[in-house]
Amino acid sequence: MLDDINPWSIIVIYAIAKADKCKALVIIDRTALTHKVHKFIHENDMVQLNKDPTDTYHKQIQIAIQNSEDLIDKNRCKYLLNIKPTAPKLNAYIKTHKENEPIRLVIDKTQAPAYKTANFVGKQIKTHKSPKYVRHDKLKGASTGTT
Repeated sequence: MLDDINPWSIIVIYAIAKADKCKALVIIDRTALTHKVHKFIHENDMVQLNKDPTDTYHKQIQIAIQNSEDLIDKNRCKYLLNIKPTAPKLNAYIKTHKENEPIRLVIDKTQAPAYKTANFVGKQIKTHKSPKYVRHDKLKGASTGTT
């Protein structure tokens, strides 16, 4: 009986998704997964855009980098742009440990237009950040020359 089942028809009916808290894979009815994603999007007031803004963002980031010659080394500029950026991908992880198995949406932003630039700026901010724990009275004493 199992030999009579066409494996390609099973793939069309079901989807394979990652489980949220473990490395397991979940086989779920494709329409059920689609329903869960649409429900999540509706409940969180997300809207679909009419036009993909990726190219516009990419051009804006490119111009900003070119205008930042004083802040960014010219040789580094070419490494701060994704060559072929795409809109971030949305992945649904199934929360198998919860009742009704809700989903957690995860966005893969590694191909987004600003990904490399944002990482660079984040690292620059971390290296120039002031110490976390400085007592106010110590700063006050240092500015007046008293201890």
